Amino acid sequence: MALRRQRGAALLIALIAAALASVIALGLIERGQGTQARTQALLDNERAYQYALGMELLARDLIEQALSDGADPALLNGEWTPPFDVPGGWVQGRLFDQQARFNLNALVHPDPGSSAQALAAFERLLEHVGLDPVIALELADWLEGAPIARPGSAGSGVYAAFRPPYRAAGVPMAHPSELRWLRSVDAPAAERLASLTTTLPPTEQRININTTTAPVLAALVPELSLEEAERVLADGPWRELRGFLGHPVIQALATPGLEARLSVSSRWYLAQARVTLDGVERDYFGLIQLGGSGYDFRWFSQGVP
Repeated sequence: MALRRQRGAALLIALIAAALASVIALGLIERGQGTQARTQALLDNERAYQYALGMELLARDLIEQALSDGADPALLNGEWTPPFDVPGGWVQGRLFDQQARFNLNALVHPDPGSSAQALAAFERLLEHVGLDPVIALELADWLEGAPIARPGSAGSGVYAAFRPPYRAAGVPMAHPSELRWLRSVDAPAAERLASLTTTLPPTEQRININTTTAPVLAALVPELSLEEAERVLADGPWRELRGFLGHPVIQALATPGLEARLSVSSRWYLAQARVTLDGVERDYFGLIQLGGSGYDFRWFSQGVP
């Protein structure tokens, strides 16, 4: 009987040991599979990143081709290129004309007259898209770090009190998403402004009349209605500013200095590269400045325009 018990105990121990060995082996296999999956994900990300780096060449060729062929400027503002096949997938690219949008950094122009003019234009833009102009006043308070809020602004002394760790006064915005810091800007308002505003490094306001929208144009020209702006833009595109300024509607409302805030071409673009590998899409963005020395990528990011 004792011998039988010993044999039973030995068998039970052997079974437990076998079960533990199986569990350990399974854990090692799963860990190995997890490591392999992470390694593969890293490799896929690196491959996609390297393909996206070709966005600079893609953007340059797209711009040069459009300009040389005299194509519709709208082709440089949101149109996808045909997909380019790469091992395991494809790559597409497109450009967003940043000079089709209102440059919020014009509110911190070093010339007080220019910054005041930009503030008034931003108030008009907000009215044209059905948003409260108080946003413009609070933005100006926030950018300046005003110790006392402007009349009607949603700003407060907190923008000045917490200025040192928060942001330096008079410094241009880095990204339009910073509008969400304002108490007067909720998610729907930020979404509405996303396609109409930009934050370019220069604090000048220079809009491309061939790619802009009616709300932005109407904001720049006081007393110009949305309907009139749409009619003027429908008569484009223009190869010269002279023709635009001679348009009967614009000629009747043009104000001093308007010509300096307009252009028939653009120097700033946001480039997007979409890399699809094994069915997984990855988006990359870069801000491009066109200058006399060529193309300058000001920043490059993954997933965040």
